[in-house]
Amino acid sequence: MNIRKNWLKWLLPSVTLAALTGCATPQYATQTTFVPPPTEVGRSCVARCHAQLTQCQNQCASARQTCISGIEPIAQQAFQAGLRDYEVARQQYESDRQFYELNRSLRMGFASSVFVPGYGWVMRPGFYGGGFGYPYTDDYAPEPPIAPSLNGVREQLIHERCDSLPCPCAQKFEQCYVGCGGGVQKSVVCIANCSDKDPKPQPPALPGAGSLQTLTPLP
Repeated sequence: MNIRKNWLKWLLPSVTLAALTGCATPQYATQTTFVPPPTEVGRSCVARCHAQLTQCQNQCASARQTCISGIEPIAQQAFQAGLRDYEVARQQYESDRQFYELNRSLRMGFASSVFVPGYGWVMRPGFYGGGFGYPYTDDYAPEPPIAPSLNGVREQLIHERCDSLPCPCAQKFEQCYVGCGGGVQKSVVCIANCSDKDPKPQPPALPGAGSLQTLTPLP
């Protein structure tokens, strides 16, 4: 029975890895094509749109940097709380590991004898992981907790609080561009792991005439 379980434990991850390798998930993006206005006045207007876009992006970058500069005290507090939680989990893991190793060594010498915390010796094989709510058997060892890192906590807070700040520069630029007489066309295209049927990014409709294209990856 154990041989069969070990064989399945080896086979299933291998099959899963092969399936993932052979069938990667396609990645898509929104392709936005900007068709310039037909008049010189319109193109001058678009130049002002670009200037406004740059100013907006600088403001967003400044707001993000200000947010990051205030993250450190919050990150320190979260890190200390994470360390406390980790220490509790580590102590529990050490206790679980000792019982697991004791039970495993006893199973090797006395197949019908196991030790269950709170119950003592149980003379039924497999009872250790069944009737007493203690999950660790020979096949499922306890896993050690992962210690937190200050840098990891900091990066997570930056992602959650600073990278999500509203920054509507792209939307404002598109509105300005259309207001100048230009055209904005959007389509969803495949940018990675594509099949033959997936739509691919297209080259600018008017190369050399001031046309612009952007690709925004979809989540």
